Formats: sequence, C-alpha cells, structure tokens
Amino acid sequence: MKQLTIYVTAVLIALLLIPALVIAEDGAAKQRDLSIWLGGHTTEFTDYSKKVGEYDKGEDEVMPEFMLNYFMKNGNRMMSLNGHFYDDENIDARYKLTIGNKFKAKIDFGSLVAQKGRDILENIGAKKGPKMLSHELLDEDADYKTKRTDIEGDYQLLLSKTNNIRLLAAHRSTIETGHEQKISTGHCANCHLVARDLEIDRQTHTVEAGIAGEAGKFDLAYLFGFRTFKSDADDAMNHYDLARHPTKTDANGDYVVSAGEFGPRLVYDDSTLPYGVYPETEKMSHKLKVKGDVGKGRFAGAISISQAKNKKTNLTTDVVSGAANYAVLLNPKTRLITKLNMSQVQADDAVIDLPTFREGTSAGPQIDFDYTFYSSLDRMKAGLTAEVIRKVNPKLTASLKAGYSMVDRDDYPVVEDGTKTSQLFGQLKLRYRKGLKYSSNIKYRFESISDPFVSARGLFEARARDDMTYTIPGFPFYFYHEREAYRYQDIITLPTQSHDIEWSSNWRPNSKVGINLGLKAGFDKNSDLDSLDVKQSSLQPSLSINYSPTSKISLTTGVSYTQYDSRGPVTVALFDG
Repeated sequence: MKQLTIYVTAVLIALLLIPALVIAEDGAAKQRDLSIWLGGHTTEFTDYSKKVGEYDKGEDEVMPEFMLNYFMKNGNRMMSLNGHFYDDENIDARYKLTIGNKFKAKIDFGSLVAQKGRDILENIGAKKGPKMLSHELLDEDADYKTKRTDIEGDYQLLLSKTNNIRLLAAHRSTIETGHEQKISTGHCANCHLVARDLEIDRQTHTVEAGIAGEAGKFDLAYLFGFRTFKSDADDAMNHYDLARHPTKTDANGDYVVSAGEFGPRLVYDDSTLPYGVYPETEKMSHKLKVKGDVGKGRFAGAISISQAKNKKTNLTTDVVSGAANYAVLLNPKTRLITKLNMSQVQADDAVIDLPTFREGTSAGPQIDFDYTFYSSLDRMKAGLTAEVIRKVNPKLTASLKAGYSMVDRDDYPVVEDGTKTSQLFGQLKLRYRKGLKYSSNIKYRFESISDPFVSARGLFEARARDDMTYTIPGFPFYFYHEREAYRYQDIITLPTQSHDIEWSSNWRPNSKVGINLGLKAGFDKNSDLDSLDVKQSSLQPSLSINYSPTSKISLTTGVSYTQYDSRGPVTVALFDG
C-alpha cells in the first residue's frame, strides 16, 4: 500500500503543477471548459448481493456520485482532466497533456471492487466408514471482496527535431487487495476439505523505456521493459494429519496410526505446510520496431526477446517472437495485405524430488519415484496470411483471404515427440453499399485443421488387471501411472473442419427508420478421433428496428434466435478410475 500511496501522491502533484506550466508562457489560458455533474445512487439487496451486485460495494444506502470534465487550451498546448467517482472503491480518471510535438503525457487511474462469493461446500457429501469425505469451514463470517487499482502512464519527449528523435516511457501498476477463499485438501485416512479466509496483497509493476526516431524512409523504435509480480500477503498454511490407515481400526473403532507402514507411502504427513503459493516473477524484454515505405507499399515489423523468471523456483521461460506485415496497391482498385508472425518458447524443465517410497521401513521393497517434469510450453508457432481487397465497382467491394498457421510442440504429449497442429483457411467477403439507403455484407470462411490439440489422457480406461505387471516385484498394488497405457478415447471438442457464414443487411426506407437483418450459421466436425465423431452446428437469425421521430428521441426493438446442436464426448467420473 505504501507504493500505491506514492503513485497517487505523484499523480496529484502533477495534476496541480502541470497546468501552471502550460499557461506560464502566454499568461491566461485562451480556452477553458469545465463541467461538473453531481448526483447519487442507491442499490437495494434483498437476497445474495454478491451475485447480482458483483461490481458494487454491496451497501444498500444512498451514496454520492459525481463526474468532472475539464479542458484547457493555450496555443499548441492542451490539457484535459476527466473523472468519475462512483464510490470510494470505484473511481475512473484520465489526465492528458500535450505541448505541441515536444511533450505528450497521459495518466489513467482506475479502481474496481469485486464481490466474491463464498463456497460453503454444501455439495460435499460425507459417509461413515473408510474413505469418507468431509469438510470444515473456518471462514463462516468472511466477507470476500477484492479491490483492483490500476495506475497507467504513457510519456513522449522530443529530444531533437532532426530525425524526430523522441524519448519514450511508460509504466503500469496493478494493486489487488482484499480477501479470498482458499480451500485445502487433506487425505490421511479420509478426504478432508478446509476453507479459510486469507488476505490478498498482490502487486504487478511494469516499466518501459526506449527511444524512437527516423532513418531515411523508416521509423525505428527500441523499447526495454521490466515487469515484476509478487504477493506480500502471508502464504496459506494447512496442517496435514498424521498418516492413518484408511481401512484399519483399533478396538475402539479409531483409525490405526501406522506411521511405520502406511506413512512412508506418502510424500508428507503430520506437517504444517503452505499451499496455493503465489510465484514471485520478474520479466525483462527487448523490442525493436520498424515501419516505412518499401517499393510501392508500406512495411511494418517488430522483434521481441524476453525472459521471465520465477524467483521462488529459479525456473525461467525464454520467448523470441516477431511479426511483419506489408500492404501494397496492385492497381488503383486492388490492394494486397500480407502478414507473417513467428514465435519460439523455451521453458526450463523442473526436477521433482520425492521421498523414497517406504523409506525407513522393512515392510516391502523401496523405490525412488523422482522424475523430470518436462514443460509443455516448449513450442514453435508461425502464421502467414494474404488478403486481396478489390473495388469491383462504386457499390461493390470484394476481398479474398487465405492463410496458414502451425504450432509445433516439443514435448507434448510425449517427451521429444510432440504434436504439430496445422491450420489452413480461406475466406471470401462481399460488401454492397448503395449510398445511405442500403448496405449488405456477406462472409464465408472455411478452415481445415490437422492434429488439433488433444488431451494426452484418454477419456475412458480399459480393464487391464489381468494384463498389467507390477512395477515393484512382490508389491501387490498398482500405481496410477501404470494404468496410463490403458486409457483410450481422445478428449477434444476442437474441429478438423469448420464452415462459417455471416450475413448482415441494413435498410433505411427514410431518415427516421432503420431495419437491420442478420444471420450467422456454422458447422464443424472432427472425424479423426479414435472412437467418436464430434459434430457441432449453430444457426442465429436476428432482426432489429430503429425509429427516431426526432433528433433527441430514438426507439429500438429487436429479436434474435439461436439454435445450437452438438455431439461430443461425455463421461461420468468414477473414483479410482
């Protein structure tokens, strides 16, 4: 909160001092406009306010509200201030200052409150006996509410008129405060859920600085960025019970504490440990932008290199990306627009260190389950599109667009043998316009996708008890990872083919009446799954009528209808597979 106070104070000082600088040279401002709106609002809640009043303070009383709009101009200097005070937790404000082409500044301030509902866990059932499920509420009196505050600034300073060299700077701070519900799960004789009330104090700060200028026919810019995220609130802590056998009880019916035999099967027990821990990250980036005339067309491109690091785990993610587009007139009636983008993501792999299975006990063999978690983020992405737009005649414009994109994953779903998804699409669009009286648009788009993203885990599991072999000889139990090979039915709703049609038409029989007609239709399917075809179709017609009897009165009415049909994979979750 100290950082937030510093930012707000700095903004207020700027708002007080800069107007004096604006008018200092020429005396009194030549133009000033000021408008102030004063009012109030009240909201009444008779039921659960956090559902219907999610973005309201939730107080059913009369509250003051006001708006301010101020504009001042003196020659080539302009300043404006706009603000809306809804309540002390919902405020929007914008400050802008322009001094010719020498200096530009824009500062935005916004705060928004969000009422968060509380999960009372009533859907959690419980039964007596082994493997029971229970829950506990430690937050019965909690009032979950978060406040998000954003402060954003953008600045430009002219350093030299020669080559139009400008200094660029920007910042953004996001502060989230309030309370949230955290739910922990314990499983040391029975599944036990615990709900807690925890404080929120999350902060994200971003700064960007660079330089821009002109070199011949090109505009060049370089930007350096730095972003941090951390949570200053205490970590959520949960006590995990001493390991007790889930089926064995003593003469009194209490579960047997079997630390010598059951405890070594667990990663931890009889411990108080943090859960739901937020990362602490830093990200540095470098961006280079260029745009200018090339041949008969206009070119724009950018290259970005960034690295993000989680300081708590010492894991990093590196991203290299680039994009370019080129637009050119083929003739006075035809224009070509091409776009290209590419990116490469590489993330560190994490080594998972687990306690040795049954370490310290003579009951059964021991085995080390340590493994490397290979990141599924590692991938190469690329895309290319080309669009031709032609003015067929003064009333009709046509465009034809085609493109290709692909995602090549390194380690998903199998390490060093990832999947590659390719997409090829084509689109045709026609626009007809007859003055202000009538206009109509129609678009058709077709997509063909090979190997769309699918979950690596199958939807169902085949019976395999008679075929499976034990990982640990002499240990008569199976592990979950041993059953992965017997799962089947790819899980996906993404299509391999899709067709979409959109049509809209606007007719104005006179200056007071406007009629709008529309239709959207779509069909997609996936016939490449191992045992199921997925199909989806939709149809949505719409009609709206606008009537304006005077320049100050406008009446609108409309109707729309949606029909959606889908055939996709469905399963019922069963305990233990």
